Amino acid sequence: AKRASSASRRRAPSVIVRASSSSKVVVLGGSGFVGSRVCEQLARQGCAVTSVSKSGARVSGADASVACDFEAQSVDDVAEALRGADVCVSCVGVIGTDNDAMRVGNGDINVKAIEAAKAEGVKRFVYVSVASVVKDVVGATPLMRGYFEGKTRTEDALAANFGAGNSFVVKPSFIYGGDAFSLTPPRVTKTYGDLLSKILGSGPVKSIAAKSPGPIKLTLAEPVSVDDVAGACVVGALGMNTSDVV
Repeated sequence: AKRASSASRRRAPSVIVRASSSSKVVVLGGSGFVGSRVCEQLARQGCAVTSVSKSGARVSGADASVACDFEAQSVDDVAEALRGADVCVSCVGVIGTDNDAMRVGNGDINVKAIEAAKAEGVKRFVYVSVASVVKDVVGATPLMRGYFEGKTRTEDALAANFGAGNSFVVKPSFIYGGDAFSLTPPRVTKTYGDLLSKILGSGPVKSIAAKSPGPIKLTLAEPVSVDDVAGACVVGALGMNTSDVV
């Protein structure tokens, strides 16, 4: 990922675990936009990858694909899908207009996964959240409140269960990539996103953004390629990160 975000310091664990390229990694939401790229990049690093998703769809790079309805199943059921894993990466998230559904999809489901991973002895946990600038601006309004409340609850559960050394939070702003535009979730193509990233990532624009109030800062926030988000997840999964948030 391109940009660091500030976060409250989490308690340090007694032992910090470093994964290796031969680790078994379970990717929750592995058939999705971000998750499928995470599976592919982990496989290129030599990891044994299992994709877990509601559909159980096969994913390029994954050695196995497992169907799991995270919302309907218990912590024990989710733990079964994580059995034998060294690392878990959660790309699970929901966006929409129903605040209750977003609280569940971004909060309850991920908290359940974190608790299951802890119970199953998973050593590291990586979570795809959202940039602080997005939360600060959009989260201050009723719009998508459930989305941000769910994300915050997950980050708190991750800190409590895995601590700073064995957890990693990826906090992108606007993710782009692929060959098609989308409204739900909002997404632009790689070609268009690369152009935006070049413009908004330039020195003069970043300087203006840094001095601007929240709404303008968010408008000028540099978008992040889905491949860069996936790459950050891989860095976190293998313990190559130098901080617990990126």
